[in-house]
Amino acid sequence: MLTQTNTDPSCGDGEEPTEPPTTTPPPTGDGCTAAVTVTGDWGSGWQGRVDVTAGASALNGWSLTWTWPASQQVTSAWNADWSQSGAAVTAADVGWNGAVAAGQSREAFGFIASGPATAPQVTCSAA
Repeated sequence: MLTQTNTDPSCGDGEEPTEPPTTTPPPTGDGCTAAVTVTGDWGSGWQGRVDVTAGASALNGWSLTWTWPASQQVTSAWNADWSQSGAAVTAADVGWNGAVAAGQSREAFGFIASGPATAPQVTCSAA
């Protein structure tokens, strides 16, 4: 006796085949995003880590800006060329840490800040 099995999911039940689940698309655009994470807080100061994520294209350099919501001040930073004027902070890669593969993230730099531990909204630009 010969039998044949039809593996088409819509065979015989009158229903269309189900669509495969969607996945999150890769980042779009050629820019980048960045985020500050509070990694330590001792009341009068805190430590932050900054991660940079590339968009659809790889980065060969990045620059960041943010404005503190209160009286925070960056007192020191490593692995970034940074400055602060009033509440406005700017930071850029230092060469060796500027490359980020398309759609990937990297820990870019860290800093110590005075004042309350508040992770700001960061604007990232491809350099």
